[in-house]
Amino acid sequence: MATVAASERVPHLEPISNEARESEQFVGFINHYPSGPWGAKCFACRLLSPPPFVRETWSWYNNNPEITAYGVGGGGSHVCISVQGVGTYCLDTADHRWSQVGKWTLPFHGKVEYVPELKLWFGLSGDSRHLAAADLSDMDSQPQLVGGPWKELDPPDAWKECKDPQFVSLGSGRFCIARFFQQAAGSAGDQAINENVVAVFTGLEVNSSGTAGKVELQMAPHRSRRVNNTSIETLF
Repeated sequence: MATVAASERVPHLEPISNEARESEQFVGFINHYPSGPWGAKCFACRLLSPPPFVRETWSWYNNNPEITAYGVGGGGSHVCISVQGVGTYCLDTADHRWSQVGKWTLPFHGKVEYVPELKLWFGLSGDSRHLAAADLSDMDSQPQLVGGPWKELDPPDAWKECKDPQFVSLGSGRFCIARFFQQAAGSAGDQAINENVVAVFTGLEVNSSGTAGKVELQMAPHRSRRVNNTSIETLF
């Protein structure tokens, strides 16, 4: 049986009276055999208990307990989330219990993915929103970046990012990063007019070199493509 957890990005704090109850803000999709091991597998939706901070009174003074980073560890045995101003929690996907691993947060923003070929976790860094790597195998203390951040794109000065970037792991150390920009066609005083939103997709690859005692990571960017309305064209 496996669990895929889903939650609100900014969980609402709940009354302490709900301590023994499950929460509608945290949902698990349980992969199981409803008709026994001889039947077909399917997913069943189940409410989960929230991480402890949702029902702890001291958290009420944190006006914006946003989940800033999340990922899967332990080969799928844990789902980890970092919460701004609170710390990092892990959900055991077998018994559906939360535990706090530290009052620090992961050095990423958004999704974090494990790349088995490099034995590291990758995501967009918390500060610059560029691809970076960290070792999350031991979280007794706050993990530090061991590679990056790597800047994969140098857009024109007139382009302003208007949304959070996204990344997808393509396997074997290859990634695709999407960035979203507002491209102003003109201006009237300080007001931009006829703004055009474009998305730029950039492929890149991370390789390692060196010995087991000292491994270095190198990032190689590939071609970028721009999505303009409904067309895709080469950008750089």
